[in-house]
Amino acid sequence: MKRSFAALCALILVVLAAEIWAGPVEEVAQIAGPRLQALQDGNVDAYVAAYADNAVFHSSLVPFRMEGKEAIRAYFSELFQLYPKRRVLQGQPIARAYNDDLVIRNAYSVLYLTDQKGQVMTYATRSSVTWAKLGGRWQIVDQHTSRLPVAP
Repeated sequence: MKRSFAALCALILVVLAAEIWAGPVEEVAQIAGPRLQALQDGNVDAYVAAYADNAVFHSSLVPFRMEGKEAIRAYFSELFQLYPKRRVLQGQPIARAYNDDLVIRNAYSVLYLTDQKGQVMTYATRSSVTWAKLGGRWQIVDQHTSRLPVAP
């Protein structure tokens, strides 16, 4: 019984210490992970919540950028309606912190969009997401996603 109690106490200390010692990269990762699930689930509010009010988003699917959280929300609302099923596979993610309030994350992804007729479109992309800590809260201030070139 004493051993179980000691193990439980040690586990609690490890979890608390990890949270206390988490740096900017780990803090952003805790927010970014659920966002990917929100994208796949079609939860616009949960996906867009991380954007700053004045964020800018460059999509690989349209030619011009979206400026501001409401424009980004409108874009994803329409995307989720046009493609009721979405699946994203990420690879080679990297995150770098430049100070306590700036993190840049990059990744390659394969995006599978299924339209209302069941047709699947596949896009290989690369993205760069800039997170800034504004008012004590991590927010996306800039995101750029572009398609990878097709090999000849």
